[in-house]
Amino acid sequence: MRFASKVDGWMIPVMIVAVAGMIWSLVAVMIAEAPWSIRIVVAVVTVLVIVLLFSVFTRTHYTVANGELRIVSGPFRRTISLADITGVEPTRNPLSSPALSMDRLKVSYGKKKYILISPADKTGFLNAIGRPARRDDA
Repeated sequence: MRFASKVDGWMIPVMIVAVAGMIWSLVAVMIAEAPWSIRIVVAVVTVLVIVLLFSVFTRTHYTVANGELRIVSGPFRRTISLADITGVEPTRNPLSSPALSMDRLKVSYGKKKYILISPADKTGFLNAIGRPARRDDA
């Protein structure tokens, strides 16, 4: 089963402002009297960052299949065996993670490892990984 990431409403304007700022900076460098080598480097870096942001924003999801949890966020991927999951608990931890919402689940696995995710359907996700939702999880 595939679960899309929940997206907080404030994330969309933040992404738009970030991309607009990068484009504005790119235009400023292009019209400035800078060497072409600098202009090219700035253009390439700006385009790569915009593509990365767009891919993370549009391609963050979680798949539960064949005894594994596969986490995809843009070009980043991680696979965790369901047998290795030691706990799942709700959190609002703001650390960087493959989650587009602050309404997150902390998935603990292995020895002291964890990842923060934000499936839009938390109850369905918890059922898919074999951890029935409690009242405070959903």
